[in-house]
Amino acid sequence: MGFIDKFFGYEKPSTDTPTLSTILPDEAVNEIKNGRLPHLNTDKVFLKKGEVCHYIDKSIMMKPKVKRAYEATGLGVRIWGVSIRKGFVLPQEGIEHERIKGIIYVTNRRTIFQATSNGFDKPHSALTSVTPYANAIEMQYGSTHYCLIVPNGSIVEYVYDIIREKLKGV
Repeated sequence: MGFIDKFFGYEKPSTDTPTLSTILPDEAVNEIKNGRLPHLNTDKVFLKKGEVCHYIDKSIMMKPKVKRAYEATGLGVRIWGVSIRKGFVLPQEGIEHERIKGIIYVTNRRTIFQATSNGFDKPHSALTSVTPYANAIEMQYGSTHYCLIVPNGSIVEYVYDIIREKLKGV
């Protein structure tokens, strides 16, 4: 992008989506693709009685933040020692995404995002919708929306689909 583009406000949107390497074992991925939930051991989260972890992987939460900036524009003229200025302020608003690194755990009862800030622990009964992408998953719990970048969004969707089928049978 050149100076003229920047001057006239033609900025390209940022497309630097992070990519993550998986920590989920290949055997677990194969089990999930075959419609079976693996039983994964973890010592990082406290599982409740009868709870089993089926998915663990690195993730990055994309938390939207409204960015407000103001641009002053004007013109000034000096005549006989007197300055005359005319100008105005243009408010500019945009959305930036704060990136929060963490680990996502999906158990048979809940989804846990472990991070230093903005972590969450939500039961599957509160899950409203799931939208998978090639490298992300969007989850909605009531009016709260979470977008997590993961190594493979379709694998997480498979886990939720299998859990949903098992919950229907209960």
